[in-house]
Order: sequence, then C-alpha cells, then structure tokens
Amino acid sequence: MKILVINSGGSSIKYQLFRMDGGEDSLCQGSVKRLYREDAFLEGVFRDKKIKKEQPQIDHEQGLKLILETLKEEDFLQSEKDLGAIGIKLINGGKQITQTSFIDQQVIATLEDLAQVTAVHNPPALLAIKIFQEQTPSVPLIGVFETTFHLSIPLPHRLYGLPWELCQELKIEKLGFHGNSHRYISSRVRELSPSSRKLISCHLGSGGSVCAIYDGKSFDISSGFTPQSGTIMSTRPGDFDPQVITYLEEKKGWTPDKINNILTRESGLLGISGVSSEMWELEKLAETGNERAQLAIEVFVYQVKKYIGAFLALLNGVEVLSFTGGIGENDPYIRKQICSGLDFINLFLDQKANREMVGKEGKISSAASAVEVWVVPTNEELMIAREVYRLLAG
Repeated sequence: MKILVINSGGSSIKYQLFRMDGGEDSLCQGSVKRLYREDAFLEGVFRDKKIKKEQPQIDHEQGLKLILETLKEEDFLQSEKDLGAIGIKLINGGKQITQTSFIDQQVIATLEDLAQVTAVHNPPALLAIKIFQEQTPSVPLIGVFETTFHLSIPLPHRLYGLPWELCQELKIEKLGFHGNSHRYISSRVRELSPSSRKLISCHLGSGGSVCAIYDGKSFDISSGFTPQSGTIMSTRPGDFDPQVITYLEEKKGWTPDKINNILTRESGLLGISGVSSEMWELEKLAETGNERAQLAIEVFVYQVKKYIGAFLALLNGVEVLSFTGGIGENDPYIRKQICSGLDFINLFLDQKANREMVGKEGKISSAASAVEVWVVPTNEELMIAREVYRLLAG
C-alpha cells in the first residue's frame, strides 16, 4: 500500500511517499521551499536521483500540484488508484478533534472554525484538502493532528487563568503542537539512550516549541491553545503580554484581522530584524554588523534557553537534551549559544562534534557531560504514515 504524506506548512510543503505493507519503505521524498519568494523551488530524491525545479513565487496550490505532477513524471504514480491514502498533517483541531481521523465535513468545519487562531497552518491545510479532493477524489484523505501526543499533559499544566465557564464553553486550554515531531524524537531517544526518562526536546524551525517529556510522554510544552505561543519564531512573536492586543486596538484602532496578520506574518525574527525571517540569513547579516539581526538571534536563543530552564525545574533535572527541526538540525552556532551557560547542570558540548553535526544524527555532548545532548533529525512524515496505516488497518 502506498501512502502519500503531505506536510503543508506556512512557508514550505514537505512530501514523502511510503510503501507500508510489509515494512516502512520510503520511496521518495522532498519539499517545496521558500513559498511566495523569488527563489522558491521543489527539490526531491527519487531513486537516489536528486531533482530540483525552480519556480519563482510558487504558492501552496501550485506547490501541491507540482508535487503530484513530479511523482507521475518520475513513475512513482500512474494514477490515483496507486494510492491507498493521503495523510495530511493537521495542526489544530482544538478540543473537538484530537485523534487521527478520516477527513470529512466535520473535520473541515472544525479546521475552518479555528482558521483565525491558526492562520499560518489551517488555511494551507484546508487548501491541500480541497486540491486533493479535486485531483484524487477516490483516495481517502486522513488527518493526523499535532495535538494527539500532548493529551498526556496533566490538567494543571493545561489550564489558563481565565474564567472557568468561558474556557469550558469555548474549549480554551493548552493543546500543544509539533506533536508528530516530539513523538518521533521521544521514541528515537529511547532507542539512543534507553535508560533515560527525562527529555527536553527542542523543535526549532520556522515554527518552534520546547517540550518536556517524561517516560516517553508529553509532560508540558511551550506552545499552547495555538502554535503562536511559546518561543519566538520566524514570523510569530511567541509569548508576550496579552494586554498588548487591547492596547493596539485602543491606540491604533486595528481590527482583529489586522492584529492577527501582524502576529502571524510580521512578528518574530522578521519583526525584530526588519529584514528576514530566516535564521541563516540573519546570521550572515549579523556577521556584517547588522545590529537588529544580531538582536533577533539573541532573543531567539534567550527564549529557548528560558523554556529549558523552566522544564529543568518541572522535570527535576534532565538526562537528554535534543535538537531537531530546520534550525536545530543544521545550525551548530545556535545550538552552541543555547547550551552555553548550562554547565551548572554539568552539560558540556563537544565543540568539534557540534560543528560537524549538520543534518545528521549524533551525540554532541562531551564525555564529561552528565547530560546527553543529541541532534536527531525529525521524521514527522513517518509518524504520519504510521498513523494513517494504523487507521486503515484498524
């Protein structure tokens, strides 16, 4: 059975095609990167052959169609009958839908209802659903939600200090995100370090979250009711005083749509630096003396480190600290800065190993470190394929 996994994010679309009967074979994979930019492109690996197609200003709809066209051109799909299902990574189903589900009108209605509070994620996911309904109408669409892994978070860690009745009515509480990634990291770390029970998982990319994991289960996470909270991200501010919103309404007269656009597309690294939402670009600019680029980097490092400190207290220590995501897997400088000053818990990096660990799995802590530090490339797509296959088989 072939299962196509789609991760339609705010700035990129990842895809991977699996054969799941009798194994977990990845047939091909790739991504459409830098959506809506002049340097946008599709890349992929097909039978050990690398492909790159440049397509300036490509949007989500064009990107999804290009993926299907490329799979057919490379003879991985002849028609939609070759697919057993399409698994779509879905970020936010609120409290209404938290389990892997066939995508029906109830799922779509829930995604639409929450589109305003998950404006970066739900609209591109809904667009993916619409396109696949049109392009592959006979193929089951299955949604795998980010929130499932975080159902284990205790209730006191979930609640906000808002009126109880209001939260019950509107189902407002911490849900947690990047669940597929943190679940994979938790599973993989238990293989790499079998005796460890206390893990802090840092998923750092265009979106980001820090997760406290105890005995393989989510215990707390930096993100909350939406993926917008927690650490600063590429275009999102992370945590800030909520009274700022009413202050903006009063002083600027801005509508909820205007404020939401600022919070999702104009803030974060881009908002502070004023020039870029990409960490690699900011680091290059900082090297040339751009002070605001340097400031954005420092804010990012500070906020990730702050959550690590909070979860150290919550877990009563930590045995493994892991890095994943586009920044976590590929940026030795950021990892070094985050780990700097953690010697009070006897955490020490092997600087050579850290510099060399780019886009691959490996331990970067030194022999003297009491805390293991690992770089673990995430595999959200595999976790989604497993969930899809499980639902179909069940």
